[in-house]
Amino acid sequence: KDGVAGIKAVRMSIHIPESDEDDAVPLFKLEDGVASSSAGLVCARMAGLNKKVVDRCAEITDCLRDGKKIRPLPESVNANSPFQANVKSAIRLFLAVDNWNDATDEDLDLLKELVSRM
Repeated sequence: KDGVAGIKAVRMSIHIPESDEDDAVPLFKLEDGVASSSAGLVCARMAGLNKKVVDRCAEITDCLRDGKKIRPLPESVNANSPFQANVKSAIRLFLAVDNWNDATDEDLDLLKELVSRM
């Protein structure tokens, strides 16, 4: 419940022109309420984050919003990863479980084992 124990939901106001979803203007104004969406990708683009990274984030966001499975990256893209194989395995497992609140004991045990090897 909003306002319980002195805590309430607030959001930063931004302006996104109707003509261009890839542009946003921060208004630096705090408003009551919960944000209906995030301008994180717009802000990432504006900050100069690598286009491939932002595009992948947009793809994952769309999958999560539409309830679709997230497509793994091709192995050729992963070949240059700075992560060790055990770290990659832990990340893959973590991303493969839809809801960790409903995860099986087997998934939890495997994740614990993979993390302990890092």
